[in-house]
Amino acid sequence: MTIENVLGIIGGIAVFLFGIKIMGNGIERLAGAKLKSILEKLTTNRFLGLLVGTVITGIIQSSNAVSVMTVGFVNAGLMPLENAVGVIMGANVGTTITGQLIAFNIDAYAPIIAFVGVMAMTFLKKRPWNDVLYALTGLGLLFMGMTMMKQYMAPLANEKWFVDLIMNLNNPLLAVLVGTAMTMILQSVSASVGVLQAMAVAMNGMLPLSTAMYLICGQNIGCTTVSVLASVGGTKDAKRTACIHVLFNVFACLICVLLITVFPGVVDLIVSISGKTNYAQQLANANTFLKLGATLIMFPLSSLLIKLSRLIIRGEDKLEGRRLLHIVGGKDFGSSVTAVASVEKETERMYDIAHENLQKVYAALTAPRKGDLDGISENEETLDWLNSEISKYLVEIHRNGLAESDARSVDRMHHVIVDYERIGDHANNIAGYIQHMRERKLNFSEAAMDEIAPLFLKVLTIVEDAHTCMENPKAMPLSNIAAREQEVDDLVDLYENNHIKRLSEGKCSAEIGMLYVEALTDLERISDHALNIAEAGQA
Repeated sequence: MTIENVLGIIGGIAVFLFGIKIMGNGIERLAGAKLKSILEKLTTNRFLGLLVGTVITGIIQSSNAVSVMTVGFVNAGLMPLENAVGVIMGANVGTTITGQLIAFNIDAYAPIIAFVGVMAMTFLKKRPWNDVLYALTGLGLLFMGMTMMKQYMAPLANEKWFVDLIMNLNNPLLAVLVGTAMTMILQSVSASVGVLQAMAVAMNGMLPLSTAMYLICGQNIGCTTVSVLASVGGTKDAKRTACIHVLFNVFACLICVLLITVFPGVVDLIVSISGKTNYAQQLANANTFLKLGATLIMFPLSSLLIKLSRLIIRGEDKLEGRRLLHIVGGKDFGSSVTAVASVEKETERMYDIAHENLQKVYAALTAPRKGDLDGISENEETLDWLNSEISKYLVEIHRNGLAESDARSVDRMHHVIVDYERIGDHANNIAGYIQHMRERKLNFSEAAMDEIAPLFLKVLTIVEDAHTCMENPKAMPLSNIAAREQEVDDLVDLYENNHIKRLSEGKCSAEIGMLYVEALTDLERISDHALNIAEAGQA
């Protein structure tokens, strides 16, 4: 064993990991927001979640990505904890596809696949072809890395210290710990299983399948560290999702160890199915068998896993501070899809706060009571803060590269958060006029109130419907919002003329009249921003 072999093994692992990463990134970019839609709409129950988790992981070749995405979706409130259990289990099953691909042994064609992908990607810049070729390049690199690992690991079969080490791994606990460490270092269960397959081939069967199965059990436990890290700083249910991921893989490991101990014939069965000298296929089948078996046993017990996670992660979330990003953190949970979904929920909060201020101001204008203006100024400052923080976050996730649909969503939110912040400003302005009137003991005339109160209600309704239009244009057509916004403009012009007439007739004072006109202007501006929000839904 020379330094050249060591460097070759390290290089092979690096190429293998890079291949998995860019293949998954290419497919994720290709799917973009469709992944979000699939996970939201097709995980309405645990069985569908299991199916979707399996299929998506099988496609993008990364259980880490799907598990972390699931943690992020639960954190954002887009997926209930009960449905996330199936996705987590499905992701564990889907990740076995990588091992099965490796077992096909198409190493000789790997450089050709990578070369074709790189060359075509160089000239075909247009999506989605560029994303497809990006994924194809990753597939080629994956197999090239596998070839390098097998080539440079071959001398290990003649190294006494290494052979002794492998033979000592017949202790299940030690093998599980070593497997766990492998995945924690490589940060990919697919990669760690691939390294194990390369080692088995290089050692020409010297690695017993039973020992390899213990290692695989540990590798599956090691992959949970990524979802655990993703849940740090998240909601209680996000942490429970990561906890369920850990529990599932720990219990699966215990089932595997017990099974091999009680029924050692299982190992012989896998060997006979795979072929006595096809060591890569043996490990691929063992990995698939273990994860399918664990899922079949534990899927009916998923309710117990949820209860156990609630016992471990106790209590409920306390989101007391309004100047706090409740969903979005300092990270994007490992996925641009999750990041976009999370920031959409934060944008929803801005609407809720702006809408709350409008309702408070309307109530203070039409049915005054003590303390009815409390909190409006604080809400407006919160909107200013959210606008700034969400903008920074949007810029950050845009830098990481987004699918076209996700990029459009981010661009839309850049505009929408500004409109919600401005609506909050105008609502705060009107609250200030009302406070000034109360301090000076001033009141709008009966005629003025008969005009401004219905107008305010009309504007409030437009804001509500504009938000609906942005989220679902089919539920509220843009033309409807535009027509009503124009109606507000026309009414403001009419009411300003009526005010001038009342002023000339001495029916109101200049001071109260100025406040009235300012309030009309603010209401008109609010309807303008509402139209902007509705138009954003068409982008």
